Amino acid sequence: MAGLPNPAPYTKQSWLPLTPPNTIPALAPMARPALAELPALPMAQRPKPTTLKTRPASNPRLSENEPFTPPATPAKLQNKRSSFSADHISPLKSIAVDSGAKPAEVLDFAAKQAKEKTFDEQNTEPKPYTKEYNLHEELGFGVWSTVYRASEIPEPAVGSPPSPPESPLDRPIPDSKKVIAVKKPHRRDAHKILESEARILTYLHSNQDASNYLVPFHGWDATTHSLILSAIPLNLESHTRSAKQVPLTTKTMFDPIIGALEWADLAENLISGLLFLHSHSCVHGDIKPANILLRPNHDDDSKYTPLYCDFSSSHIISSTTEPEEISAITTDYTSPELLSAIHHHHNNNNSKNTTTNNRAVATYSSDVFALAVTLLFAAIGESPYAGARMEIQKVGMAKEGLPLEFARKGEQASRVMRGRAVERALKGGLAKRVQERLSVAEWRDVMGEVVRGWRDGGWVRGG
Repeated sequence: MAGLPNPAPYTKQSWLPLTPPNTIPALAPMARPALAELPALPMAQRPKPTTLKTRPASNPRLSENEPFTPPATPAKLQNKRSSFSADHISPLKSIAVDSGAKPAEVLDFAAKQAKEKTFDEQNTEPKPYTKEYNLHEELGFGVWSTVYRASEIPEPAVGSPPSPPESPLDRPIPDSKKVIAVKKPHRRDAHKILESEARILTYLHSNQDASNYLVPFHGWDATTHSLILSAIPLNLESHTRSAKQVPLTTKTMFDPIIGALEWADLAENLISGLLFLHSHSCVHGDIKPANILLRPNHDDDSKYTPLYCDFSSSHIISSTTEPEEISAITTDYTSPELLSAIHHHHNNNNSKNTTTNNRAVATYSSDVFALAVTLLFAAIGESPYAGARMEIQKVGMAKEGLPLEFARKGEQASRVMRGRAVERALKGGLAKRVQERLSVAEWRDVMGEVVRGWRDGGWVRGG
């Protein structure tokens, strides 16, 4: 237009300030000038109006079927896989973090894994995850990784203009966005650990039955070395502790604390899940209530499907590779032979004696024992060694390999009395000697027989 001065070139910041100048007094001298102080732009040069996507602050919410996340990567020592889950949970305000650029092309890993049913850690590539997502609040963390609640970013329509950035704090997730869990390393030396877990999950999920027993695995984000998993709202540990708050009555004193029918379904499902793992040569290595997540059933929200999670301590039995020794344990759920091997290994390290072959490696049998103690926890609402006053006393009790005997000395002894259903269902998996302990296939048959007889004979009588 003639007679008008040449307007100054504008930038995005000159017409859409992200932070008001007086928000932070200490930075006021460095703030940008207000819009009123800037020269007006001709109409022809003004950008088209867009809708600001910033929403008012509110508590993050989940849609009905989009819950929280599995427990975080366990703490461990000497760059070895650990059996500890996150020991500290600290909720934070939501943060928005872009996952970064993703590869443009992705191999068809589903078809590839269908052909390759065997596992080779060197050649089995993790299933890739290439969608964009925003991280939100931190749900848990360990020495190696942090787990975040996250939401997938829908792909923009073709030809749609870019939108201004969303507010990074306290932004609710629309129901249309998929909620996921992102297990992200916060140390460089954790990359290998999480990648190994991703390889194992890729192998296991190449079988279509995996989703019946394991937390769904969506892929490996190679740009951030992160695992992408389904978000699950509840684990067995917190569910059982909540059930323990219900007063004990003469009608329920012989039933498992979470309820007889629920305990029976839980036991049968978890044993079937462990059979699935072992039939695919996988040793979980860290079975405990915190590593079993409960997914609500679509038909009945009061019923749950138990799913195994946290495979950072797992390994695949192979003739070509030797599994790593376990470097950290959860005493309450560790088999006596594994505790003894760890103690023996520790003493040999202190004495510089390296002639022993007694390696502390998790096995199929130690998995069976750990699951049996987990089901015992679900029956009595606490660890069988809850009476220990010190950790060293708990270790001594656990090394004796008699969790049922210690459970009968607690407040919930009536639930595991001799000859009743819980005791008969668990004693085969809790045998102290490995030679006498049932395999998971044998245990499944025994459990099925006990549960059928228990139901036919009446729950209150306990079989």
